[in-house]
Amino acid sequence: MSDSGIARASNGMGYRKALEAAGLPVPGELVVWTGFTREGGRAGATTVLTAGEPPDAVVCANDLIAIGALDTARAAGLRVPDDVAITGYDDIEAASLISPALTTVLNPAREIGRSAAQLLLDRLDGDGPGTAREIVLAHRLVPRESA
Repeated sequence: MSDSGIARASNGMGYRKALEAAGLPVPGELVVWTGFTREGGRAGATTVLTAGEPPDAVVCANDLIAIGALDTARAAGLRVPDDVAITGYDDIEAASLISPALTTVLNPAREIGRSAAQLLLDRLDGDGPGTAREIVLAHRLVPRESA
């Protein structure tokens, strides 16, 4: 996250590559940078949902953004998931408490921390490589009512 509170961890590259691979145009107005907050979700969803042709689904970088997107969809009179599906990422407790309950991806935070710590320990012991390594951890979709 940059000093301005704007998310910079991703640039929508996976989304762009998938569209290009399918031979579809890449509508730039559908990739929005926003703060990782409920208010950021409201602002980002306002931009996306008022684009030329609103999307069928909104995929958010975390659950707080998704909850803000749900607020915006509801305020615009949209039915979730009938008019627009919304998903989050993290599976925070609030995701199951809101209405409609949020479809999300469970973030394996403990495994991420354990893997990072192990890489650091390996590096300090001289056992790890001095170059970057990629570790892939399993994620799990938590289907609920919003998608």
